[in-house]
Amino acid sequence: MDQQDAQARRVRVGVVLGGGGETGIAWQTGVLAALASEAGLRPDTVDVVVGTSAGAIAGCYFSAGLDLDRLVEKEREGEVASAPLPAGAGMTAIPAQIVAALGSTEGTIQERGRTIGALALKAPTPISSADLVAYVSSMLPGPDWPAVDFRPTSVNAETGETVLWRREDGVPLAAAVASSAAVPGFLPVVEIDGGHYTDAPRTSFSAGLVGEKALDAIVYIGMPTPNLSNTVEEKALDELAAGGLRVVRITGGDGSEEVIREALDPRVRPRAVELGLRDGTAAAPAVTELLRP
Repeated sequence: MDQQDAQARRVRVGVVLGGGGETGIAWQTGVLAALASEAGLRPDTVDVVVGTSAGAIAGCYFSAGLDLDRLVEKEREGEVASAPLPAGAGMTAIPAQIVAALGSTEGTIQERGRTIGALALKAPTPISSADLVAYVSSMLPGPDWPAVDFRPTSVNAETGETVLWRREDGVPLAAAVASSAAVPGFLPVVEIDGGHYTDAPRTSFSAGLVGEKALDAIVYIGMPTPNLSNTVEEKALDELAAGGLRVVRITGGDGSEEVIREALDPRVRPRAVELGLRDGTAAAPAVTELLRP
């Protein structure tokens, strides 16, 4: 079978990564490293990578083909950049009104995003939008978008609309990723082409992605983080799986409570990456089967 036939027979796969703060980046890096080495999940085996907040950063690492084993070692050794914030800054630094809005279920997701966006635009933060983009830029392998279809998600603070940034949008990669990770009230909203973007609840996008990319399967990687505004695609994935889509979900096992609870504490990252390696290894057989034509 020649290369063209092999490509035609390959399962069309999407990778969707949720949020999770500082510890989420480490955990997802561990998961992806394990899946790469034990299941063969690499950028050339997938058709689209969508990342939200922490997932936008880990997704960029994966999409760019970085050495994930080396990144795991850096996480273990504490040789990773953390958000440029005052020591001890965490969830308690987020204004109570924003915390309440993040936990609210009133209105549509877009309406909630608009409410949170309005609060985020008014909230004082210790760094500027330019500082945040510069920090994210220092974490990324370079200014160029990955060759694979990589889409960091964000929310328009003025409209509440969910955005999946693409290479074709002409937005700088660091700005797009920063806008995904801009936890409202903790990090500043990010200005892009006159609009403002933040890490508010996203409208579900999996079904549209499956149709657009003609996907056969999705690998979902994300811990449940109710105190952060990450994308939760569980219901959409249930419906897609019931319709025949092949789905593997990796959402954390024993010990994940600390990773979720201390999402904004960089000191927990070494523990988180080890749990990610464990959870990725446990899921590797299912992902191997999913990738099989």
